[in-house]
Amino acid sequence: MTTRDQPERRAGGKPRQRGVTRRALLGTMAAAGAGLSLGCGASTEAGPSGSRQADVVVVGGGIAGLVAARKLAAENVSVVVLEARGRVGGRVVNQDLAANGFPGRVVEMGGQFVGPLPNEPATASIPGQEVYWPQDKILNLAAALGISTFKAYNQGNYLNYVNGQLIPYGSDTRIPPDPSTVNAGFALGLLNQMAKDVPIDAPWTAAMAAEWDGETVESWMRRTLIPPASPDAPTNHLVTLALEAVLSVEPREISLLRLLFYIASAGNLDNLVDTANGAQDSRFIGGSQAIPLAIAASLGEDVVLNAPARRIEQDAGLVKVSSESLSVTAKRAIVAIPPALAGRIVYDPPLAELASRGFLRDQLTQRHPMASILKVNVLYPTPFWRDAGLAGQVTSDSGAVRATFDNTPYPDPQTSTVSPGAILGFIEADEARAWSSRTRQERYQKVLQDLATYFGPKAMSPLGGINGYYEMLWNREEFSAGGPTGHHDPGAIVQYGAAIREPIGLVHWAGTETATRWTGYMDGAVESGERAAAEVLAAL
Repeated sequence: MTTRDQPERRAGGKPRQRGVTRRALLGTMAAAGAGLSLGCGASTEAGPSGSRQADVVVVGGGIAGLVAARKLAAENVSVVVLEARGRVGGRVVNQDLAANGFPGRVVEMGGQFVGPLPNEPATASIPGQEVYWPQDKILNLAAALGISTFKAYNQGNYLNYVNGQLIPYGSDTRIPPDPSTVNAGFALGLLNQMAKDVPIDAPWTAAMAAEWDGETVESWMRRTLIPPASPDAPTNHLVTLALEAVLSVEPREISLLRLLFYIASAGNLDNLVDTANGAQDSRFIGGSQAIPLAIAASLGEDVVLNAPARRIEQDAGLVKVSSESLSVTAKRAIVAIPPALAGRIVYDPPLAELASRGFLRDQLTQRHPMASILKVNVLYPTPFWRDAGLAGQVTSDSGAVRATFDNTPYPDPQTSTVSPGAILGFIEADEARAWSSRTRQERYQKVLQDLATYFGPKAMSPLGGINGYYEMLWNREEFSAGGPTGHHDPGAIVQYGAAIREPIGLVHWAGTETATRWTGYMDGAVESGERAAAEVLAAL
């Protein structure tokens, strides 16, 4: 059924829970939790055509946009969600393992971890810096949808690869033995302390905002850490790696204020980097894409795929969002995509003409690029590293893959004999940009070499060979342009940060980049969707 086949929706009409359309979400209910029918790539179907009406049109079918639509629908507000891809989930996507003999089992190719969990103790490397800051919004949403969690594998030793040597260490700490251990501990404590002075709802108002936003993290490292040295120096390796692993940027790419706000939004830096009781504590049964799949299934034909928003017009108290051949006219719009992508939409009238501060939003989108990340998962017959007493978590000062996790799919009894086993690896920042232009075969060989360096020769023999190697090149995704999140350029927070959430005319903004708590994470995406929906409800 195309949109032309559907009965006309009247603005203000009560949402109707209909069957799932072939174009929009065929097979979603069966695929919820596994992403079977929606997969990793966009559908090749032509986009929908025609016109529709609703109270609210939402641009973006990721977690933020779907949460906003769900909240509005619950208040009997009619809504249409336009998603550019041929699937829902945005930067959250499952990879089904059927091709390797495990149908219904998944590994996650985008955002996946959740934590800290509610009712678990806050932790910190330095006593007194603990901050209880659970990711309760995404967890409460998942629970309401009937989706549970399981613990990320975290038993045995971690590995730190530095100066060509592997150093195992206990999983009770995230700061390994390393030439940069002293600087890492010092930086963690100092950054946690400084982040306390950053208001999470308005970081541009911090007393030191102008100074911190005018300095890159690299320049701060050079003048603060001992001895003064580049971020790549052996004494700074762990600090640089933490920035790459958490924000997917190099120290030269963001301001100190951006880093401090990111830390403040998570409570402290420990919450960001820890596995147990940290941001990597748990995973969702059925994969993280189970959440947007379930929401989209409940919204039915009100979610339209293959419909990238190209133009947003405001006139006579209405807003019209148009893709190539489908337009939706509504009373309000929520744009729930990263600022960099929102800046590619044509606005008529231009944002600068719609409000006295509209130019700030336009300028913001020019100074809010996406970070750079590639994510890989490699399948093995079993998680053989567990036999060696390893947790599967590596930090490294070299290679393409410099951080890994055991990503064995659910159900995982936490044994070494479960099949299959999986290691995920992150290729980030400069390495992501370098490897994005290489071939899949070249990346495959390099990833295996890195994993063999960390886990031994068995890592060279994945299940199914190259067919057991999965990759997501977020830098090359047209409707992501990078990941896991976008960042303000140095200096942009103080000048333009106030425009990140401010509505312009009939257009409201959502997306994890607009969140105050857990910005950059799925939890932040939920917060942003709920906040944007509340704004619209108040306006209507």
